[in-house]
Amino acid sequence: MKTQNVNYDFRKLLKSYANKWVALSRDQKKVLGDGNTLKEVAQKMGPKDGIFLKVFSGDAFYMPLGTI
Repeated sequence: MKTQNVNYDFRKLLKSYANKWVALSRDQKKVLGDGNTLKEVAQKMGPKDGIFLKVFSGDAFYMPLGTI
């Protein structure tokens, strides 16, 4: 099975959703819903299928910690 790596630039799409949870469409081109918690977004979405994502502010960075 072939896999394809695709890098998406969400800066313009998600600029107004800093520090919120969002649900993106499967093609990742539009925001289907937003909220302060994942539960809130999931309730707004209902049975619709989407990709859930926590949006950080523009001046924040994320660095996952692994075991050493």
